[in-house]
Amino acid sequence: MKKIFKRPFTMAALVITVAITFSLASTSTASAAKPVEVVEWSNGFPSGPHYNLNIHGKKADYTCDSEPGGGSIFVPEYGTSEIQYIQNKKSSITELTVRDKCAEQFDGDAAQVQLPKGKYQVYARILAKPTKHDEPREVSFFPKLIEACDDVTDYDINGDGVIDVNDLLLTDMNGDGVVDALDDHDLNDDGNVDQLDVDIWLETFGDLISCTDSDLIAPGMVNDTDAFTQDGQSLERTKGKSKAVNISEMFMYSGIVFDTSLDQDLDGDLYVDDLLLTDMNGDGVIDELDNHDINGDGVVDVVDFELWLDMLEIEGLVIDYRTDPIWVFDLADLVVYGWD
Repeated sequence: MKKIFKRPFTMAALVITVAITFSLASTSTASAAKPVEVVEWSNGFPSGPHYNLNIHGKKADYTCDSEPGGGSIFVPEYGTSEIQYIQNKKSSITELTVRDKCAEQFDGDAAQVQLPKGKYQVYARILAKPTKHDEPREVSFFPKLIEACDDVTDYDINGDGVIDVNDLLLTDMNGDGVVDALDDHDLNDDGNVDQLDVDIWLETFGDLISCTDSDLIAPGMVNDTDAFTQDGQSLERTKGKSKAVNISEMFMYSGIVFDTSLDQDLDGDLYVDDLLLTDMNGDGVIDELDNHDINGDGVVDVVDFELWLDMLEIEGLVIDYRTDPIWVFDLADLVVYGWD
């Protein structure tokens, strides 16, 4: 199973079995961590507050109940699955919450787990029976950023410094560009628009587990090359006691976040090809008048790309985390991070 532990810096722990088990551990202001020599001969998990998540491998014909709840998710015993980890900084959840227990092979969409806001250390171990008949018992994780978005709602619509019913009544609830009778401001359907409706309105973002709402915008896209400090982890069940491995680095994002308009070739990444397709002089045309050779050496290459990134970062269109990695869930108000 897996665990996540927290100290003044939150931690998470994950464990895996051959029906795979993960443990995620949570953050706390204090932790009675085991001394290094104790961790060496124990199960490998630091002691202290934590969340546990078990991932079980099942036969292809397994009937999976995708109802939320519990501390387990289910994936096919063989093959590839996607597991999504969600963190919404405005959510009020205080426990690890399984949103969807079943991998896409069982119910058509990815397994989902939501974590309370905070930073975690993450540990994993593989359990169940060791190798049998030379058949390896192994699992591999490959991290990816699925989506990230911020709450850009301006709740103080009338600008008086107070968020109240007056602001709610001025809000275009259905997103048609007009505030009129078609907007439903009575959010609890009690026949009155009052503070109770305002409370519901303010909590709307905290209920989200994906960036699909019309009032959200992505802070940018993330390059899919070398985006994490640790780009994968494999665990094999061998004879003897299985110990946890620290895989926290797979949650440290070390890529680039950039405004989506910069991705000129629409490949989800930002590189020299995008620079070459950029209207540098702003005349509406990509031609020889655009100076893509920023350092003037006669070649448009990665050096020019890096100089371009520096320019874009000054303009606030790029945030570069390659030299200073960030906890992946700190990229935005709502982040969906995944494993293949």
